[in-house]
Amino acid sequence: MSKQVKVAIVGGGPAGLFCAYELLKNNIEVHLYEKTGGVGKKFLVAGNSGLNLTHGEELSSFVKRYGVNEARFKKYIEDFTPMDLVNWAKELGTETFIGSSGRIFPKKMKAADILYQWMKALKDHPNFHLHLKHELEYILDDGDLVFRHEHAQKIVRADYYIFALGGGSWKKTGSDGKWIDYIEKLGVETRKLKAMNCGFEVEWSSHFLEKVDRGFVKNVIVTSRGESARGEIMLTPYGLEGGAIYAISNFVRDEIDEVGEGVISIDLKPDLTFKEVLEKVTKRGKDSLTNRLRKGLGLDKVALALLYEVLDRKKAQVDKEYLAHVIKDCLITARRTRPMDEAISTSGGVCFSSLNEDLSMKINERYYFIGEMLDFEAPTGGYLLQGCFSTAFQVAKSIKGKLNV
Repeated sequence: MSKQVKVAIVGGGPAGLFCAYELLKNNIEVHLYEKTGGVGKKFLVAGNSGLNLTHGEELSSFVKRYGVNEARFKKYIEDFTPMDLVNWAKELGTETFIGSSGRIFPKKMKAADILYQWMKALKDHPNFHLHLKHELEYILDDGDLVFRHEHAQKIVRADYYIFALGGGSWKKTGSDGKWIDYIEKLGVETRKLKAMNCGFEVEWSSHFLEKVDRGFVKNVIVTSRGESARGEIMLTPYGLEGGAIYAISNFVRDEIDEVGEGVISIDLKPDLTFKEVLEKVTKRGKDSLTNRLRKGLGLDKVALALLYEVLDRKKAQVDKEYLAHVIKDCLITARRTRPMDEAISTSGGVCFSSLNEDLSMKINERYYFIGEMLDFEAPTGGYLLQGCFSTAFQVAKSIKGKLNV
């Protein structure tokens, strides 16, 4: 590398920061531009109660979480695996552990600790330059970037440009999706941003709303369009949230878009067969219906409120098979997704059809795209964050390959 190569990264989230970290290993000059007054804001908010870095399951299962993009992400994640992410955290001074669910967390749990170590490593490098409060306004015909900084415009020229602008949720962290227009003007195809890993609105009865404000129903299996997830759900005055709901949210959302509503099946006792549930609700025949469900099946107040929202109680008193069926297949109709800004992540964004395998633009290989602004879907549980790290690694690898460093 005969001359100092300059790379401009736009966006100070995990993807942008990690790409900078990888490029600096080879003494490439990195300028990172962030529109807000600080980096990693969504990373901090998401990891406030415990940062889930990645997941410990086998790669063959891991890559299936990326749905239609499984083959593409198989390559990216084989190049930078969950174990590589764990080793990187250790390199920064952060030890990790695997939770009972298979999720991998930093031992200190808080995102602020790892971000502090991360930023110290970047700022200690002489080739790293951080530019806060620089909002990208547009891209000139010759390829230069125009930023707004302190009420003035600033033109930035670089050898390579990496866009890590995030999705369209949690606008307060800087992730607002406004980049769609000027990215399309580059000749990049995009898809409309939609809520992913999101909650849904349900038209509960007034009786339900009197019984439940917010409450969890644990250890259930939820299903939409034949896709299932196990975990907990949260009932709210406006509908359904929770890890299990987020995991199937794209299927529920798509059904709402196509037919106007999405049906969610909830198995309230997934560890019992239909026959076992039937035996338990039949055995305590002299008890009231509520006592049979509470004592025989261990359903608490919140689970009962959900069941009674669906159940014909008079029919259930005399038809135990009907009762057992509803317990194993409690059908809730979702009317709408919650607002996109509340979603943990978004689908849509930059289409892979416009990009090369290394995530550079087909029509201009000086431009790259990484992280959540790419059009892929992944559930919570470490998969989304791993996707951001692995795509960032892929781009850093590509640039270093072009420079033979």
